Amino acid sequence: MKKWMLLLFVALSVLVSACGNSKTAPAAADGAASSPPDASAQTTLDQIKKRGKLIIGTSGNYRPLTYMDEQGKLTGFDIDWGNALAKELGVTAEFVPGNVSGLLAGLNAGKFDIVMSGLLMTEERKKAIDFSSVYYKDGVVALAKKDNKAVTGITHLQGLTVGVIGGAAQHSDLLEIGGYKELKEYPGNAEGFADLKNGRIQLYALGKIAANDFIKNDKDGSQYAAVGDMYKLRDAGIGIRKNDSALKKAIDDIIEKKQKDGSYNELAVKWFGFAVPN
Repeated sequence: MKKWMLLLFVALSVLVSACGNSKTAPAAADGAASSPPDASAQTTLDQIKKRGKLIIGTSGNYRPLTYMDEQGKLTGFDIDWGNALAKELGVTAEFVPGNVSGLLAGLNAGKFDIVMSGLLMTEERKKAIDFSSVYYKDGVVALAKKDNKAVTGITHLQGLTVGVIGGAAQHSDLLEIGGYKELKEYPGNAEGFADLKNGRIQLYALGKIAANDFIKNDKDGSQYAAVGDMYKLRDAGIGIRKNDSALKKAIDDIIEKKQKDGSYNELAVKWFGFAVPN
């Protein structure tokens, strides 16, 4: 009996020794198998430089920040800024147009590296993405025909049919203000302006910068006015995925450089008609 017990003890010892020499990774403290860091992992900034392109999501339908010119070419304040960012990074810019309501989802899905589309910083957006440092400010106003006495300002919407870009910061403002008879959502300013001109809406809510541009440059702009006071002046920034710290720092550094060398205000004067204080 003692002999058989001795043989069993030896067999178990060999088995335990074999298991101890396995190359299986030891379990981590949380129960997940630990593994060495992925040496091939790249930051978004690395990927941009490797491919030679900065891919930018934009609406292409919000003049003067991003819109199609008469030749069907993307242009505007954000387009010039996007090209300047790409140049500083040593790459070219590639713009991908889409509706504002889908741009943040597209960013987080990896369709773009950044979003530049007159993006105002709201608390809801800050939960979904990070922003660059501030590069301009804007607030919502009520655009209406001058002879429409029913419109007195953006905070007085009782009984009115109101229009706004779906998913825009101004959309959130209108939901907060309330009181309107009907709220119509549009993919961009072109569609909103068309319904305002045709009388389908009485008031169109948009940023003051875009409203002033419409009044100044649209062939019918002189018939319209930004009525009442501006509501909720907000910071605007470039949309960046959460925790993309290397890309955020690179973009923030470029913004600071452009503010210091004067080229920032050159773009502001070109597109807005006035310099923006740093």
